[in-house]
Amino acid sequence: NIRTCNHCDNTVHAKCFKNELGCIACCEAMIPGYHVNLYELYDDFARLNNETFNPYVREHYTNMIGDAISNEEHHNSMWNEVSELLINCKYKQQKHVKCSTPAQLNIFSHNVRSLAKNISKLRDDIDLYNKYDVLAFNETNLRFEKLPNGSIKFKSEKLPNGMSDILLENFHEPILQNPISCKGGGLAIYINKRVVELESQIEIFDPNPDPDNVNGEFQFVKLHNCKGFNKTKVIANIYRSPSRKADAFNLLLDSVLYKINRHSKKHIVMAGDFNMDLLKHDSTSDFQDLTNIMSNHGFVQIISRPTRVTDTSATLIDHVYTNNLDYTLSSSIITLDLSDHLGTLTAICLDKNSSTTKITLPHSLAGTAENCSTRIFNDANDEKFKSLINEEHWESINENTDANAQFNDFLTIYTGHYNNAYPLKAKRSRRKNERHNSKPWILPWLEDAIARKDDLFHFSVKFPTSENVEAHKKMKKFCEKHVNIAKEQYTKKYFKQYGDNSKKQWQMINNLLGRKIYRNEQLRVKSA
Repeated sequence: NIRTCNHCDNTVHAKCFKNELGCIACCEAMIPGYHVNLYELYDDFARLNNETFNPYVREHYTNMIGDAISNEEHHNSMWNEVSELLINCKYKQQKHVKCSTPAQLNIFSHNVRSLAKNISKLRDDIDLYNKYDVLAFNETNLRFEKLPNGSIKFKSEKLPNGMSDILLENFHEPILQNPISCKGGGLAIYINKRVVELESQIEIFDPNPDPDNVNGEFQFVKLHNCKGFNKTKVIANIYRSPSRKADAFNLLLDSVLYKINRHSKKHIVMAGDFNMDLLKHDSTSDFQDLTNIMSNHGFVQIISRPTRVTDTSATLIDHVYTNNLDYTLSSSIITLDLSDHLGTLTAICLDKNSSTTKITLPHSLAGTAENCSTRIFNDANDEKFKSLINEEHWESINENTDANAQFNDFLTIYTGHYNNAYPLKAKRSRRKNERHNSKPWILPWLEDAIARKDDLFHFSVKFPTSENVEAHKKMKKFCEKHVNIAKEQYTKKYFKQYGDNSKKQWQMINNLLGRKIYRNEQLRVKSA
């Protein structure tokens, strides 16, 4: 596999040898624009997102090399299945993402570029993130130390309250991992409480044979009895710094995959920022080695479009790998401007044989959508209903001897007590862009402006022309400016109104600092 370049007389590996052109080093030195893409050559960056990763189609040249496959029918079926999944991988806005069903797991992965910087944005849009069952964040830049009393101290000044500063509503305490590299790195996984009720059902394990190896960061969790099904799913959160060599990362990844071979019968999803552009898969040997290593261990990559789009480039560096295509429902790329990366969403099936049974209440007991009404269920109304039922003597029912008449009398009395305890309340229709639990300073026109900004960002990702990118930047700057102005005006008015009420003042302070709904609980971290 060793070749000699006829230009520089150096010996190189066959993968780095381009026949008469010589080695790659000579090609780069002597051939202008050796690595130039078509969109760079024609100065047409609207072509950026036309490129996709899909080496599984039969027309792809890598599938035409070598002898015929012995079991060609089986491989064709598998290739077609993977190819169809990649073709259906589309860009999607968060507002169009549906909440997972009881037999489905939504896994969201994102390079958040500092969790401390973006935790307030995550909390503001918590209703959007509650659609996901697992949040896997990489490059969190969270450095911390565990104190003798078991508490956590973050080195970032933006997190003075420690553990309570990074909790998210409806999610278990995050599983954190310190960055290994000197710059960037760090991993965090949030598990939604609807996935597992007890934290004991979340098992952290580390298959990395060399945890101090700086060439890659790996975080693995097992989710036992997901959503009540007797199933165990394995989620992996991965990050590779762009400053580390790709071949060294591939060697480390291969050793990690050997360690998890004993879990091969479980459905494993591995997601993260690999910093390897799979759009250049055909021309880069390290990227081909990555997909070959994953394929050798039974994994396929299911993201096909760029996940980091700038004014001048589009790269597919955020990957998702799965070892079970039968239970992988879909993959999508989520357009959000939380950082310079887009998010990835993978939906997997927990049980194909399950069916969701809906219980239909009598019309007299349920508020319907037509009359826009709803009932309020709380502890006080529950106690009132119990009291009404206990105080009822039911004597009038026995006055009739006919069973149908007795049932009608029972239903009349029961419905009366039900309506008394849980009266129908008129349900206000929501505005088009109205948020759940919106901040009081986010006025309706600001909600519309923010929705417009999100639409422009989604459009600029799909069609990254200079006009679309500039339109999004202007709208983003406009929204940030007026949100800050509205927030400042609201807080000034609030403190002036409640200048003599210290309780109200502290409620606002806690609300601004994100302490209102988050309890000070113990944070679980990866053991040393």
